[in-house]
Amino acid sequence: MWNRDFLLLWQGMAESRIGSVLYSIAIGIWVYDQTDSAALMGIMTSLSYFGALVLQPFGGALADRCSKRALIVGSDAACGVAMLALGGLALRGAMQVWQVLAVAAVSAVCTALFQPAVNSLIPQLVPAGDLLRASSLINGTGSALQMLGNAAGGFLTVVCGVPGIILFNGLTFLFSAATECFIRAGRAPAGSGAPGPAAVLGDLRAGICYLKGQGGLAGMMLAGAVMNLTCGGFAGIAYAWCLEKGMSTGQYGLFLGAESAAMLAAMALMALRPIPGNRQYRVFAGSMALTCGLYIAAMAAQGFWACTVLYALNAFFNTVYNMFLYPSIMRATPAVYQGRAIALFAALSNGGIALSMVAYGALADAWGAGAVCLAGAVATLLPALAFGANRTLRRILRGQGAE
Repeated sequence: MWNRDFLLLWQGMAESRIGSVLYSIAIGIWVYDQTDSAALMGIMTSLSYFGALVLQPFGGALADRCSKRALIVGSDAACGVAMLALGGLALRGAMQVWQVLAVAAVSAVCTALFQPAVNSLIPQLVPAGDLLRASSLINGTGSALQMLGNAAGGFLTVVCGVPGIILFNGLTFLFSAATECFIRAGRAPAGSGAPGPAAVLGDLRAGICYLKGQGGLAGMMLAGAVMNLTCGGFAGIAYAWCLEKGMSTGQYGLFLGAESAAMLAAMALMALRPIPGNRQYRVFAGSMALTCGLYIAAMAAQGFWACTVLYALNAFFNTVYNMFLYPSIMRATPAVYQGRAIALFAALSNGGIALSMVAYGALADAWGAGAVCLAGAVATLLPALAFGANRTLRRILRGQGAE
């Protein structure tokens, strides 16, 4: 697993992640302070998820046909340039909410191209038996950096100012793009031809037809999307929710840091103690059940410590069951379809989150963040049951492939 190309990809993603974490905290605080609107916070955060819903399937088709390295490098470079431009406006005191939303839209497009390329490149860089370890390492590093960034985000925003955080984020993207240029794998498949619009659309249709032919996968994707629809909006209004629970801005950062620490612990456990194939579904189902109960308890709790501990435990078990999904789908899908299959699954999941964030923000302005988040947590029980009981998912987790 420890080859040059994988290490270059790993460090490139780590460099850009720390800047992105600090940026998301700083810009979320800035937007809420400027507008006092949870709805606008939800819209801003949801843009990246709407981008994934609409554009990731096309990104997956491009990843199967084009140079994955070019997509990764180009996406990071474009994000870096957009962030530096926004940082320049912030330094002059000319930054406005619509400009922040425009940069969020650019970032959404870049992410929609970047993520399918990464997901379909990893199986080319590491052996099949190391996919779970590789995924745990990349995601675990991201969670460790997110933990540090969340814990220090509020403090650094005060010390460095919002313009400084935005400029730092832009520089991390550009540095990542520069180092990722040295990845040697991920070239366009031989004889793939120029990726014109007709070819991309044709590839996308072929990917959809492939998934439709795999009985049960569509139901699994739909259940996951509905589950995200009911609970995914919390991330968009987390700052408003924390304030409503009596937390300060500094405690908000610690709340997010505890979540990231729990996610990191779960990923480390998964990497160090691989789950045998005959036990994977039981661990998955048990973790999902615990997640649902702890999430409801966290949304109903009051005060910094109770909310933080319960939500961190929820994040731990949520990470455990999520860690099984993408590696299992990678193993069950032929290489020629991997980019499209994973992108379509991600598109539906992210689409549910995007719609949820918009709805949560609008409803929170009317009824309060606490009431909306608790109702969403209870509503998640039914789709979670359908997701966990999906027969095709059980087969994939047991290494039997999709029906």
